[in-house]
Amino acid sequence: MEKIINGWNFMRWLRLGMGIYALVAAVLQQEWILGIAGVLLAGMALLNIGCCTGSTCSPMPRRNNGSGKTGTTIQYEEIKASK
Repeated sequence: MEKIINGWNFMRWLRLGMGIYALVAAVLQQEWILGIAGVLLAGMALLNIGCCTGSTCSPMPRRNNGSGKTGTTIQYEEIKASK
């Protein structure tokens, strides 16, 4: 129940609005495929889930394998272009 009440942001409101609009349009036009899309959009907004459930679309975090040394300074050499 906490997940439904908390965490409302712009995208969640947008999905809910599009879902309700699709449901109303589906009933008025008797288009049941549009009704299924409306139920999916509204359900995604209410349950706060997306296409990437479980963070499967996010990039993997870098692993620290110990090859990078901390505290070392990098020296740069200035290169001038000759005209």
